[in-house]
Amino acid sequence: MSLTFQEAYQDLRHIYDQTRQAASVPFTLRDAERALAALLTTDNLWEAIRLSHVPLRALSTFWHQLIKAGLLKAHDGALRLTESGQALTQALGVAPLREATCAHCEGRGVDYRTLPEGVAERFAEIARHRPEAIQAYDQGFVTDATTLSRIAFAWHRGDLEGKAIIVLGDDDLMSIAAALTGAPAHILAIDIDERLIQFINEVARQEGLDRLEAVRYDLREPLPTAWLRRFDTFLTDPTESFLGFKTTIERGLLALRGPGSAGYFGLTHVESSYEKWAQIQRFLLDHGAVLTDLIDDFSAYVNWGYIESMRSWEWLPTHSLPERAWYYSALHRIELLRTPDLDNTAVEGDIFSDAEAATT
Repeated sequence: MSLTFQEAYQDLRHIYDQTRQAASVPFTLRDAERALAALLTTDNLWEAIRLSHVPLRALSTFWHQLIKAGLLKAHDGALRLTESGQALTQALGVAPLREATCAHCEGRGVDYRTLPEGVAERFAEIARHRPEAIQAYDQGFVTDATTLSRIAFAWHRGDLEGKAIIVLGDDDLMSIAAALTGAPAHILAIDIDERLIQFINEVARQEGLDRLEAVRYDLREPLPTAWLRRFDTFLTDPTESFLGFKTTIERGLLALRGPGSAGYFGLTHVESSYEKWAQIQRFLLDHGAVLTDLIDDFSAYVNWGYIESMRSWEWLPTHSLPERAWYYSALHRIELLRTPDLDNTAVEGDIFSDAEAATT
């Protein structure tokens, strides 16, 4: 079976239009191409999600449209293009993806083994006893290597040593990793989860980390006056509804001293389209922050125990539990150019979900 480019493009355009209509979230022809390239690269559903860089709400809908058109088969966690699907990709000139990730640093561009001797080993032992991730707070922690690499990168950029650090939400235990280096002047970890607060404070006591403290705090509440304009650096991994993201970053910006202070956060492709990325970048620029660094797929997440109950499970055309990391986020660093003009007020509503949210 062979198709001309024009015939294949018309077929793809029809599937694309159907996907846009059914998904009701941003989805582009370039997204469709990325998704097809991923299907040429792997037949594993979770790997296809990782490689596609397309929000899962739209990606799942696209897969269903391909199945409906007889171009894709889904079974036992595998996605395989049919003969017609292969012919479509060939006519369109879509090729398998070629990954060029550095094996040494896993594509992060930073080596956490440059941290002081013993930090990585101590952190790994501590992290073994952390509280399990729970869905109520949209938790899902990253690998030890990711947490340590975030701290190494912040140190490399001059945002750790001698600095006052605030960590907004800390199931990744970034506050502990930072404290183990001995570099920061002070570290405050804030989280709504009392289990994490108790765990971090107990670790600080046992390890003699007197510069580290953890306090229970709900990000929906105004930032306490004592924390306003008191920190040099914020670290966070926010929930990715736009309201949730905006709320978290606003708290971080309010906590920073002023121009030259820095913030770090993650953002995925699974739950955030490039339209949302653009909205977030405009928000940051409007409030005096410039994006200085962006490293895609920096953060790898450990598979959490509630995958079968996350909202996107029912979207998938076939089901199997992932055997390796599939959920990644891009590390962003911002720096303040001016003191942001923000209201420190309470936030109401659902901060965990929007149309693109997949893991809540």
